[in-house]
Amino acid sequence: MDSKGRSRRQVRADLHRILMEDTKYDKGTVLGSMCTKPPRIAKIAHQMFVGSNLGDPGMFPGSRRLEREAVHKLSNLLHGTQGVGFIVSGGTEANLMALWAARNKSKAVNPEVIVPESAHFSFEKICDLLKLKLVRAKLDSSYKVDLKSVRSCISDQTVSIVGTAGTAELGIVDPIPNMSEIALDHEIQLHVDAAFGGLVIPFLESDMRDSLKFDFQQEGVKSITVDPHKMGMSIIPAGGILFRDLATLQHIKTETPYLTETPQYTFLGTRSAASVAATWAVFESLGREGFKKAVKQCIALTRYLTEAIKSSGLELVIKPTLNIMAFRTSNSKATAQELGRRGWFVSYVPRLDCIRIVIMPHVKKRHLKAFLRDLDKSTKQ
Repeated sequence: MDSKGRSRRQVRADLHRILMEDTKYDKGTVLGSMCTKPPRIAKIAHQMFVGSNLGDPGMFPGSRRLEREAVHKLSNLLHGTQGVGFIVSGGTEANLMALWAARNKSKAVNPEVIVPESAHFSFEKICDLLKLKLVRAKLDSSYKVDLKSVRSCISDQTVSIVGTAGTAELGIVDPIPNMSEIALDHEIQLHVDAAFGGLVIPFLESDMRDSLKFDFQQEGVKSITVDPHKMGMSIIPAGGILFRDLATLQHIKTETPYLTETPQYTFLGTRSAASVAATWAVFESLGREGFKKAVKQCIALTRYLTEAIKSSGLELVIKPTLNIMAFRTSNSKATAQELGRRGWFVSYVPRLDCIRIVIMPHVKKRHLKAFLRDLDKSTKQ
């Protein structure tokens, strides 16, 4: 820090120059991210509430109102009639809160959590923090969690089972209705990590949507993670954690006697209302029809890319369920590196030896046509 500050004009100029080093979603070269460019209304809302702290909500009743309304909209979308929750820092904190509540509710001495092999890596961090034993259930041939494996993993120390609605690697939706039955049979909490799929599946065509049941309609589902900063198109960071009922919050309650409200339930104390306002603004401005349009576009482009990849003779890992697809070349890692040198941001998944593509709202057909040309060149490199 310099002894004397500089003019705002100088600082602003430096910020603009440095910002140019960052990749812009508009270019359409970002094909490996689950985030996207937020609409202008989100940026306006974010700036308006940038100084409001939801960690002390009595001072910021308007911000608290926005969070309650945003959570209510999410909960209703996912059939949670009595649902409660918060807009938090992201899917990791949301998943942490779900397992935190499940652990504290249980009387297990050495608590265990069952997650699919395809579960997000955040569960490794969470289980380390919460001193939970992480038990991995195997996958079936379609990359969904194997139900027989889930049953075999259950012990008297199991406090939660986790299912995923939209895995990070392939966009797979686990058989949540079956997992719900298993959870109910053993009186175990079922948490659904729908960080990505939670704002995709409700807006799919009815036949697809009906085949991917994952939310509070399933009695065993006690908590859901759903991230507005992914397909909700809100500003980063904006994760969502929803609980089936208010009673669950008592298991993660912390007394905060010197603040305007004595109890606190989130892991983070100070929480900016800016992301909440951005989330609320996107929900209000797009509505269900706006989200349906965005999802329809993403799914159509995913199908277009899938057919083009198949026609080129490359191997699909699996037929896409959501707007995530993956394929293999004769040397997938080398191809991904060559695509990177050509300016494309794709993901290489070592576990599956494949290239992963996420079709977000910033991706257009012209971008995919350019990508396919460079893919052809890269495979021949």
